[in-house]
Amino acid sequence: MKNRFIPPARYALLTACLLSGFAQAQSIDFTGDTNPTGSLGASHTATQVIVGDSATGALSIQNGGQLTSQTGSISEQNTGRGSVVVEDTGSSWLLTSATGAGLVIGNRAAASLRVRNGGTVLTNATLGSTQSTVFTVEVDGANSSLRGANCDFDGSDVSTLQINNGALMHCEGSLIFRNGALSLSGAGSKLLAGDEINLKRPLPGYASLTVGEGATVETGKILRVSTYLDGDPTGPTMLTIEGTTTPGAVIVPTIGFEEPTTAALMLNHSDASGNYRIASDITGYGRVFVNNFGTTTLSGNNSYENETVINAGLLRAGAANSLSPASDFTVAADGTLDTNTFSGTVKSLNNSNLVTMAAGGTSNVLTVSQNYTSNGGVVAMNTALGADSSPTQKLVVQGDTSGDTMLNISNLGGTGAATTGNGIMVVQVDGASNGTFSLPAPGHVEAGGYRYTLAKVGNHWYLQSDAHVEASGPEASVVCTPAELSDTANQVATCTVTLTAAPTADLPINLVLPAANPRFTTTCASPLVVAANATQASCTITATPNTTAGDGDVSLELAIAPPTTADAYTPAGPAAQVLIKDAGDTTTQPPATLKQVPTLGSLGLAALAALMGAVGLRRSRKTV
Repeated sequence: MKNRFIPPARYALLTACLLSGFAQAQSIDFTGDTNPTGSLGASHTATQVIVGDSATGALSIQNGGQLTSQTGSISEQNTGRGSVVVEDTGSSWLLTSATGAGLVIGNRAAASLRVRNGGTVLTNATLGSTQSTVFTVEVDGANSSLRGANCDFDGSDVSTLQINNGALMHCEGSLIFRNGALSLSGAGSKLLAGDEINLKRPLPGYASLTVGEGATVETGKILRVSTYLDGDPTGPTMLTIEGTTTPGAVIVPTIGFEEPTTAALMLNHSDASGNYRIASDITGYGRVFVNNFGTTTLSGNNSYENETVINAGLLRAGAANSLSPASDFTVAADGTLDTNTFSGTVKSLNNSNLVTMAAGGTSNVLTVSQNYTSNGGVVAMNTALGADSSPTQKLVVQGDTSGDTMLNISNLGGTGAATTGNGIMVVQVDGASNGTFSLPAPGHVEAGGYRYTLAKVGNHWYLQSDAHVEASGPEASVVCTPAELSDTANQVATCTVTLTAAPTADLPINLVLPAANPRFTTTCASPLVVAANATQASCTITATPNTTAGDGDVSLELAIAPPTTADAYTPAGPAAQVLIKDAGDTTTQPPATLKQVPTLGSLGLAALAALMGAVGLRRSRKTV
């Protein structure tokens, strides 16, 4: 095919057509019940825009189309059904009126507004709705934004507002969201309000704000959870934090719970790094739930009055008053309450797992102003084990105690001493002391040759030391199983060192190792360390597969040697024995020498062939 020449005039016309096509791609399209109507090209200016006033109508702004109006409404009348989509980079709807309702979304009927893929909707006045309505607002994608002077979604029907995948919703004043689900998710997604965010709730109904992975909610003053308006609501109002690597962030001076009692902060994230922090002051009459296996640090000045329930994960104090003194705390079977380095006060405490003060040295105190109940829970604390006046952390219960609690005492710097009075007080009970406190097995802790046990004197619990006794470590023994191996593949004996009591620190056990031999390999080394709070450590002996006939059996012996530090442990029991048996030959061995077979050589072979040929010819003639 020959190349066809395009004249310059025709080329210019073609270019103009292409540019015209690109211009037409920028579109503002009104369909159905709208004012104005039709396809309005790349840009348009109007006094008022109405979409779905009394019937179904739609507005689409795409590919950089730009619409400007003073005001706008979507589904403002009872019978309207309006929907607006603003999408693609450069696409925008600007509402210039600075007073009143700039953009009404579903004032009386169902409505939807979707800003996606870099689109922008901006009003200089109020954005939202104020009547009974069902609306959907979605802001999705990086550089997508929805902005208003104030955002007032005060409709009484259940609605949805979503900010996803790096999008922004910015309310220069306040945001009111009365009923339904407001949610954010995705890295960079953000909700900003200059003054406050107010989650309201009608009767019946609910209002929720969920801040998911990578998203941020930020206000200048307060985030109100559950403003009490219309009688006694029955549904919950919740602020929920979700996420794994980067849980949702709430950056507000105050989280304010208001009536009724169903208002709650739900910590559902699973980030266990210890970096997640809520610095807001939490006030009012609401509840806090820790529901997943993440770690959350509260560092505000908290005074909320309802319950704190740690169902799973860890809740940590990040300041002196971050554990609300007006809250009833419950630590469930998978939960942990960590007072960190602070002396905190809680209203009541129900402990079914772990309350720890271990990070706080030997001086801080956890105070329970009312009752303490334990369901087999543990309280971990530090003491400098010495005489009666030794510094120690303390659990102070100003009400009553009940149930059984294990006290896990760690010695910080104590060298041991005789207690001559009641001992070192670790639990103070001002009310009825019906609870029982005990130490983990073996029922005592030791320091400097003194053995401390826990004793109840009056209402309180003390650590008391016995007379000075020589420190003696646990007995150590070793056993190898199985005790007999063959010298074939995958023949392994596990040798286990067992202590009669668990050490409080890593304990090295010296071993007498078997002499080296090519018939086996071993992971056993001296010393073999038994970890703190454990009673066993193991190593292995592995037979070497071999095919040497008649190399016999090999006996190995592994024994406990005396400790490097006197009395660290006592060797006990016989040495462990392992027998590696000769499994015999596994292949047929070739003889030592091979006899050579005589050969005729090339001339001999030729002569033999000729002779055989002559014999064959003779026989054939006789046959004929």
